[in-house]
Amino acid sequence: MSWISEDDIKAIRQQADIVDVMSHYITLEKKGKDYKAICPFHDDHDPSLSISTDKQIFKCFVCGTGGNVFTFVQKIENISFLEAVCKVAELIHYPLHLDVHQFQPKVDVNKPYYDCIQSYIRFLTFELESENGESVKRYLSQRKINEDIIKRFEIGYAPESSRSVKYLKAKGFNEQILTETGLIRTHDLDTYAVFEQRLMIPIHDENGNPVGFTARRLNEDKKTAKYINTSETKIYHKGNLIFNYHRAKEFAKKNKRCILVEGAMDVIAFEKADIHESIACLGTACTKEQMVLLKRLNVPLVVCYDGDRAGKAATYKFGKLAVDYGLVFSIVKNTTGKDPDEIFNELGKDELYLSVHKTVSFVEFLFEYLPNQYDLDNYEDKKKFTSEMQSFIERTCTDFEKADYYSRIRDLTGFDLSHQTPQVMPKKESYTRPAAIQNIEPLKNGRTLAEHGALWMILNSKIAADQFKDQIGFFEDPVCEELSLYCYDMYRSMDHIDFDVLMSHIEKEEVRNLLVTLMENPFHVYGYNEDFFNDSLMKIKECTLQAQIDNLNNQIKNVQDPMIKISLASKKQELIVQRNEILHRKEG
Repeated sequence: MSWISEDDIKAIRQQADIVDVMSHYITLEKKGKDYKAICPFHDDHDPSLSISTDKQIFKCFVCGTGGNVFTFVQKIENISFLEAVCKVAELIHYPLHLDVHQFQPKVDVNKPYYDCIQSYIRFLTFELESENGESVKRYLSQRKINEDIIKRFEIGYAPESSRSVKYLKAKGFNEQILTETGLIRTHDLDTYAVFEQRLMIPIHDENGNPVGFTARRLNEDKKTAKYINTSETKIYHKGNLIFNYHRAKEFAKKNKRCILVEGAMDVIAFEKADIHESIACLGTACTKEQMVLLKRLNVPLVVCYDGDRAGKAATYKFGKLAVDYGLVFSIVKNTTGKDPDEIFNELGKDELYLSVHKTVSFVEFLFEYLPNQYDLDNYEDKKKFTSEMQSFIERTCTDFEKADYYSRIRDLTGFDLSHQTPQVMPKKESYTRPAAIQNIEPLKNGRTLAEHGALWMILNSKIAADQFKDQIGFFEDPVCEELSLYCYDMYRSMDHIDFDVLMSHIEKEEVRNLLVTLMENPFHVYGYNEDFFNDSLMKIKECTLQAQIDNLNNQIKNVQDPMIKISLASKKQELIVQRNEILHRKEG
């Protein structure tokens, strides 16, 4: 039994408008009575996500993802279905009554790894407060990091190697799990801790699970890296993580902005200034996966990278990618040459606070940055500069802004773009979609279409379900077959299919996506239609017979015994007669 009643699930689904709920996560654009959006579940540049207000479902026509309000929240939050129901109930202020006796938490296969990391965090914070950590506490005090921030970020100290290894093993973690979490390494039969005599800052995934660390060197030994991060593990994938995302996302929605910085210490600098909506990609080169997480925030970004040459180059790279992903962002005009941590420590809290209000658009940033990357006395460089500027102006600016910017380009290069017909420059394809996305909607063959048609009738009528079972028996397509089993199960207790309840029971995404596709009614057949259903059944029978005929043809071709050939040919002729009877009935 579920710890949320079916009645509650149905009531929440009926009261929750999918447009309102989805608007908490992504930007929707009204198209007629329905809505479109950039799909947050794949590398999408044009609105391919469709939201039906009548049917209260969503469907991406590129990656195939679809569902109702619950499945959208489940997927975008990466939580269980029942957790998604609770989340939607909270959003619409529905008084949900939980049966705690029926509650069974979702089993997470990564929990042992999270537990191991969390146990190590407790050890590190203990070490920081011990005599071993006194010098580290002084260092933190010099960096103006107070006790509140130390506790909030669970900052700790990794002592010499043997103490860490001894503690972790005493807590019952074996060498395999310690190795798989990236906490220890083995060399020449010796086991040692990866992090030693370093300031430790835990890194969490978007749901707040601890997955690794960024660790700062405390001595002046130039032979070792100033910062090291956890290496790639089963739970730590650097390209999928954004530091402080799990803490900052609610503040970002509340304050309607999110500040993107380079590193963990920059995030902490903003925390020291009582600004809680800052995050870091832990490296200046953002990945596609991180871009998807940034899109999910559904708030404007303020990019506050370092003010030095490397920081500006990183801002340029980020901006190009962000435009491709349709992110709304501005750029802090950092003329100090310092990073946020240095601004706070050297210039003060007020200066850091004011810095994020001194922003420019990406195009304005380019007018300052790109002239230093091209030789504008060289004709070919002027053409490249003009082409790049025009691309971003056309894609991000209003007509009024375009006129001003093209005037500035003319002053810089002598090229006059003001009289050309406005057009949207073609987007630079920086990335190709994964093969799984490219091939998500293969051309359907006759049998697949017929099975979809029959399944649509089963969803609309118990009569159709019974007739299909008697005449055909099962679906050849495994996804159709699985969805039909859900239908038969529901018909045991009901005389109709409740699509909301059915959606809530389906666990596999591909089965749920098929249901959404059928709910879009591609056949334009409403309710149970006997003629349409019979046509679908005949097509399935025809395809079955044709497959059997083709199989016999192959056998006849390969067999040597003449008597067996005659027997196979006779069976083939019987099947041809049956197939032709079906074809005649269809024509009649």
